[in-house]
Amino acid sequence: MRVLIVDDDETFCQLLAEVLEGGGIKVAWTTDGLEGYEMSLYEPYDLFIIDQRMPLILGTELVEELKKDNPKAKIILISAFADETLQNQSKSLGVPVLSKPFSANRLLELVESALVRSKQ
Repeated sequence: MRVLIVDDDETFCQLLAEVLEGGGIKVAWTTDGLEGYEMSLYEPYDLFIIDQRMPLILGTELVEELKKDNPKAKIILISAFADETLQNQSKSLGVPVLSKPFSANRLLELVESALVRSKQ
């Protein structure tokens, strides 16, 4: 199982990677949304964890691009600003939003849930 984390906060990427690797998941990460998209073109990932607010590209824009290339891509958006507008956008894109701050257990639950859905 491979996960790509895309978040402009390097420390947060490292923390998420540590939590996921502790659960036996292989993780790649980048602090650049556009680089994250490029990485998705050359490596297969089972799941993407994407921050909503990043320089150059919003998480929802990245989700749209990833879904164009792979409509079945499993994606979790994360945001410290999960307002009603973002909640509605994420629903229309078919991806859950995880509000910061969140616990390691909540992250792992959502990751497991996304992967179970992909096997159905």
